[in-house]
Amino acid sequence: MADIERDFLGRHVDSNAKYKAPPFVPRLKNVDLGVERIKGERYFSPAFMQQEWEKVWTKTWQLVNRADVLDESGAFYTHELGKESFIFVRGNDDVIRGFYNVCRHRGNKLCQVKEGFLEAFSCPYHGWQWNIDGSLKKVADPEFFRQFDNGIPSEELGLVPVQVAQWEGLLWFNMDLEACSLKEYLGDLGEHLEGYEFEKYTLIDLQTFEWNGNWKHAWDAFNESYHFAALHPNMVEISEGHDIPIELYGVHSRMLNYNRTVSEVLEERENWTDLRRRFMLSAEMKGTSPDPDAAQSAVPEKSGKPISAKDIHLHEIEYRRSIQDETSLPYKNLNDEQLVHQYHYSFFPNTTFTQSADGGAIFRYRPHPIDPNKCFWDLFIVGCLPEGTPIPERPEHKTHRYEEGIDYVKILEGTFDPAFAEVIGEDASNMPTLQAGCQSDSFDGGILGDQEIRLRHFHKMLDEFISGTMTTQSLPSQDAYLKKID
Repeated sequence: MADIERDFLGRHVDSNAKYKAPPFVPRLKNVDLGVERIKGERYFSPAFMQQEWEKVWTKTWQLVNRADVLDESGAFYTHELGKESFIFVRGNDDVIRGFYNVCRHRGNKLCQVKEGFLEAFSCPYHGWQWNIDGSLKKVADPEFFRQFDNGIPSEELGLVPVQVAQWEGLLWFNMDLEACSLKEYLGDLGEHLEGYEFEKYTLIDLQTFEWNGNWKHAWDAFNESYHFAALHPNMVEISEGHDIPIELYGVHSRMLNYNRTVSEVLEERENWTDLRRRFMLSAEMKGTSPDPDAAQSAVPEKSGKPISAKDIHLHEIEYRRSIQDETSLPYKNLNDEQLVHQYHYSFFPNTTFTQSADGGAIFRYRPHPIDPNKCFWDLFIVGCLPEGTPIPERPEHKTHRYEEGIDYVKILEGTFDPAFAEVIGEDASNMPTLQAGCQSDSFDGGILGDQEIRLRHFHKMLDEFISGTMTTQSLPSQDAYLKKID
């Protein structure tokens, strides 16, 4: 148990308050998933990659983007997953539909731009056309096709659909038309996150990074905090990722990273440095002063007593709770932990929400179309803007490739704090070395500790989908891997 958990255990909590997300403290215990090594072959084997495609990617729910990128009839958006390309379009009936982005004539990629507006899809090769509801509109020169002598089989030649659903303003799809509903798939964790009111959020930036590592290395990297002390020296100055609560919910999982505190892995946790002030003090905590330098260097106080850096989170929680009825931020929907700390939720197989009370990020991990040694990592930066705030112009979405060199601070300038951009670069730096090392004859498989149990659980879910013992129609119960501490 991290020291900070004892702070929460000792606090008074309003027992009558009800929130969608249950708190992590007091923590639950996960069932024992064993100590078996995670074999390196799964990260580079083309055969394993193909099994993933057939049994996982084509059967599970996948995040596309915010639904409001399709803000009017005829608006379309294309998305790639593995070898496939898809089109999503808002119809004249205001319904968003999704289709494989493939011409039914000769298999050409039908829509070859990222997004835009149109009245019909027209293949640039021979001019076959489809209405935005996916129905066939036109076959160029049908008299050339003896197959159509008795009429064009329009129903057979419509665009091939995928299942589409929305949740909290976000658009998702599933290639399996027989899969369970999105709401059923997201389960309890989906309901937990509804308190943030994502439908009111703004997409501030979306950038894609091609990394020289398997997509599972990326997933593994962003779903444990055990690495903070060694890899992220700035993070331990402003947050706690040591011995944190972790919960396994069915096929999904969540963990809590504590914000606005100083990690117990450091000896000095009381004093205020420039870095700690920058990330842990809100404007209210800094107070006002005619001398900006004095305000910046002043030690925050309560009732005339100084507040230590490691304890500031408790005072920020009290402050945010006190203004919950005055702010446009969703404080009143959130439990005390959520008011300040980072709720980190991952939905199998490849979508992570890392969320605070006023904004957050979504990580999406995608396989390369043909190479298990590469992947795509998508970063969605989202925020809950105060009412009346002009929506900022969003930077162009680009794919940034490892071979070309990636300057994360420059790419995310203006939309993501440079310190956090550096953290992404630190995580990304391991991708090529992990990919090389897991293929070594000397590597006997990954050894996972209890603070890496989300990884063990994730790989177990992956194996069960591949073996066929688990499908979206036979998901484990939400409490299958949880039990309360005695």
